[in-house]
Amino acid sequence: DNSFSMEAISASGTLLETAKVKAKEIAEAYRETDLFRLGTNDFEARHQRWVNKEEFLQLLDDVSISPDVRSISEVLSRQQESHATTSGQQKISYLISDFQQTMADFENIPRDSLMNVRLVPLEAAGSENLFIDSCWFVSPVHQLNQAVKLVVRIINDSDQAFEKVPLKLTVNGKQKALAGFDIGPGAIKDVELPFTNYEAGIQAATVEITDYPVVFDDRLFFVYHVAGTIPVLSINGKDESPYLNSLFGVDSAFSFVNNPVSNIDYNRLQQYELIILNGLEEISSGLAQELSGFIDNGGSLLVIPSAKTNTDNFRLFLSGIGSNYFTVLNNEATRVSAIDRENPVFDEVFETTGSKGKSFDNTDLPQVKGYYTITTEPGTSQVRVMTLLNGKPFLTMESAGKGQVFLLAVPADEAFSNFVRHALFVPAMFRIALLSAASDPLYYVIGQDSRIELSNTVLTGDNILKISSTTEEFEFIPGIQNLNRKVNLYIYNQVRKAGHYTLLSNDEVIKGLGFNFNRQESVMKFYKAPDIENKLGLYALPGFEILEDSGKPLSDAIKDMNQGTLLWKLFIILALVFLAIEVVLLRFWRSVK
Repeated sequence: DNSFSMEAISASGTLLETAKVKAKEIAEAYRETDLFRLGTNDFEARHQRWVNKEEFLQLLDDVSISPDVRSISEVLSRQQESHATTSGQQKISYLISDFQQTMADFENIPRDSLMNVRLVPLEAAGSENLFIDSCWFVSPVHQLNQAVKLVVRIINDSDQAFEKVPLKLTVNGKQKALAGFDIGPGAIKDVELPFTNYEAGIQAATVEITDYPVVFDDRLFFVYHVAGTIPVLSINGKDESPYLNSLFGVDSAFSFVNNPVSNIDYNRLQQYELIILNGLEEISSGLAQELSGFIDNGGSLLVIPSAKTNTDNFRLFLSGIGSNYFTVLNNEATRVSAIDRENPVFDEVFETTGSKGKSFDNTDLPQVKGYYTITTEPGTSQVRVMTLLNGKPFLTMESAGKGQVFLLAVPADEAFSNFVRHALFVPAMFRIALLSAASDPLYYVIGQDSRIELSNTVLTGDNILKISSTTEEFEFIPGIQNLNRKVNLYIYNQVRKAGHYTLLSNDEVIKGLGFNFNRQESVMKFYKAPDIENKLGLYALPGFEILEDSGKPLSDAIKDMNQGTLLWKLFIILALVFLAIEVVLLRFWRSVK
């Protein structure tokens, strides 16, 4: 076991160094003609062959701490497969580990009556750890010159309390926030870090604490993007919407394009974050297919019907992408009666008044003269952002593919509603566009996340993609799978150090990436020999033995196990004793005669 937890200190150094000494002692218990195979958490190809004792000891010297996390069942399955390739009569596996509880899945260990397994548990001098578990933003929207809140989860895996521990946030090498926190023994603490984004583009950020002796999990690297402009496309039925033009066309935060439905460049649809279907009566099969791919790849769609929308036609398209849809046009007067103020569309739009939450009492809500009924199919992810007085949806939001679909129950026409001139129209449309901005994972886990998805990305020509470290001279070419305007990158375990990385296309940076070590190694709880013995009995594992530290080299204990207790010395002593007794008896017998 060469995982991070093996960096802990024992009475004779780190657990890893102790484990290497134990492995050498095990090898010394066997003959020069015996074959050995070294296994580590790395599952390296060079460790998959059988070697003699001399080569085994050379390989052992090269073992170092690894970020890879493996369960005991994975390790023993691999050893079992390796033993199956040999014709040796005696097949023995040794597992030297601290038996961290998060990795010690005894219930999943494969059973093999032909293989003997000997477990060598190691114990550290101490097992306390304070670490950063994860982080996330309160809002997924990142705008220039606007405040955001980052939440950092801290876990105290120890029996002592910590007070006034500093937590620091740096973005692009500059300190952005600093907070102190108290945390009790065994507690989980979510610490908020408010700050403001003053730069557009890729933001490489780090949160960190100071804690010893386990340090690999004291920093968390993540990357997010502050959009300079958000590309929005409006596909119009008859005419452009003056309301959408006045909202998006004059705001520098958006790159707004109008296209008539009769003249659409399908090859450019994937360049937009939000597509608005404004006043379409029908949707062609070609457009439906392209929009389906757009949504599957993470794009957002806002559907504003026309006065003559073919609901059957739209039902086929919307239900095909897993969304609710329009049914009948209702010519009745009503009004919006409720707004989901906790929904991201209206989050932070309304003022907060003391302990009463977000004030809504003095808000004049939109009046409606006619509207389409929007279905509310069970099992869908539909959320009602705005609701009519009769309980029917006015504006909905739901997930479809990897994107989102927003349905508005009224056309963008004052003959149906005053919504387009209402004070709520601007924040609603504005926030829908902001929420449509691509949101990638803040970070990836080394050894766990082997694939990175690039949505709405098209590779053309001889594009060469590379992933490069921002702090070291290290780069590699990932595996690439190009599928219908979606690109999958395969890491193949080539990232071995936590930190910030960049994705380059022909040496031009197109994305930032954060990689972190697996936090499963952070929980410092371990099984000791009595616990392991109980587990072996509980799951009835045959052929398992525990080699505890008896104060003498493992080689001696193993020789005794392999050869049995050697009694030749005892036999010689007994023979001499019996011979002496015989001599005494003979002399005594003669003297008696």
